Amino acid sequence: MTPAEQEAVRAFRRQAQDARRALAALAGEQTSGRRMVDGYIEVDRWLERYRRLCVPVRRTFLTHDKASFKQSSAILRALADPELRRAADEASAAYQAVMEELGKETVLGGRRVRGTEMVKAWLDAAVFYDSTDGRKPYDEMLASLGKAVEGLAAEYTEDLARAVLLLDEVAAQALGEPLILPDPEPAKPPPPEPGRLSRWWPRLRKS
Repeated sequence: MTPAEQEAVRAFRRQAQDARRALAALAGEQTSGRRMVDGYIEVDRWLERYRRLCVPVRRTFLTHDKASFKQSSAILRALADPELRRAADEASAAYQAVMEELGKETVLGGRRVRGTEMVKAWLDAAVFYDSTDGRKPYDEMLASLGKAVEGLAAEYTEDLARAVLLLDEVAAQALGEPLILPDPEPAKPPPPEPGRLSRWWPRLRKS
């Protein structure tokens, strides 16, 4: 990989790390956070529970993002190592299978809606939860299609995240990095600005 390709794959890996932690957190809550209503799954407190997952999934979902799945997939599928290429192909096939499902239409509330439309609105609403304009498309969809949207979008989001983790395993091997990256060190605070006395003290000593 070229330095630019490595940089792109590492950007993808940072999002994959966040997705892995978010999925692990959700796994312990799913038994009490979901319920079946009229044949559909409803999700309690979807914003609080899923926002942590939606943020990295959205970054990898957007093709123009530096951390996009599509970009890293193309890089890793072109590696010289045949085993890594095969693994990258399998992860890409898993992701593409979810995308094909998203391309299909579902009838909700008497209206046909594509999965991509649901997921895009769901991800945007989670990421821009504190913006009225950012959540408006999702709120409108929820009002017209019903709560079933939440369960479907949540499942698709988790499926996308699992495919991201498959590709992250390939990326880790290709870069020679551990699968679980250490948490970044917190930024050190800047040194205190010297006071007026400390700036003049050396001159006073010389005088």
